Amino acid sequence: MMNSALRQTKMSPLEISARIDFPVRQLDLEFTDNIAEFWYSHNALLTGFMAALSSAFPDGERQFIHSVRLYQAQIQDSQLLKQVRAFIGQEAHHGKEHDQLNDLMRRRGYPVDRIYKRFKKMNRMMQARLSPAHQLASTVCMEHLTAILSDYFISKKPENLNHFDPHLRKIWAWHAIEETEHKAVAFDVYQSLVNRPYFLRLIMLETTFFFVVITSRGTYEMLKHTGQQRNIGSWLYGLNYLLGPKGVVSQISRDYLDFFALSFHPWQHDNRVMAEQLKQKYAIH
Repeated sequence: MMNSALRQTKMSPLEISARIDFPVRQLDLEFTDNIAEFWYSHNALLTGFMAALSSAFPDGERQFIHSVRLYQAQIQDSQLLKQVRAFIGQEAHHGKEHDQLNDLMRRRGYPVDRIYKRFKKMNRMMQARLSPAHQLASTVCMEHLTAILSDYFISKKPENLNHFDPHLRKIWAWHAIEETEHKAVAFDVYQSLVNRPYFLRLIMLETTFFFVVITSRGTYEMLKHTGQQRNIGSWLYGLNYLLGPKGVVSQISRDYLDFFALSFHPWQHDNRVMAEQLKQKYAIH
């Protein structure tokens, strides 16, 4: 019923953004030692990549919350204010759930705490040195990156969620769904209260650079812990998966570049139908 309704609803990105409503969910997942060592695609490099992302989420998302709260009191639109509150709730629970997954990696000796400390230091620096507009712009850009990475598992290659260990599929499906639900919130706050479009596109270049550098460093640190850093087969498979002609970057590159058009809005990538299908599959309501 929901999928049919979404197909029949032809709305502009701004109309979708103004009407979308989403809940704050609490999964309370637990991760046991039964989970495979290389829990993504049975590959050390790809597991290291996803583990590095997970390690960055708790403090990264606290910074997202902080940057939006800097403007919360200025928001006049009641629907946007409601969305901001739900955004804050969702991001807070993302940090909580990924803390549980990170605890599993910590028990296995992975350098999770090193990444935690790095992000705490970076967030303190951002809050001390960057203007509120710069902080919010950085959040808008990171929300676009997480939205298009999420869409890889929602629209581009939903079957690749099966590459996760069965115990971990729900957390990544849930995170992808919620990143999609709130993908326009920080953007809409920025548009209504800052609205410096050229500055925002410049910050996307800055954000992308730091995202690549920091994620690559964290991935290598995770990989080094496994002792697989000289495993050529693991590198070839993992790099082809990420960077190959049909890899993740190739799949999301067009959506990434769309951001640089001055007419861009996150909901021009309308993946609500596929997100709804994923909710049904993983009983996420």
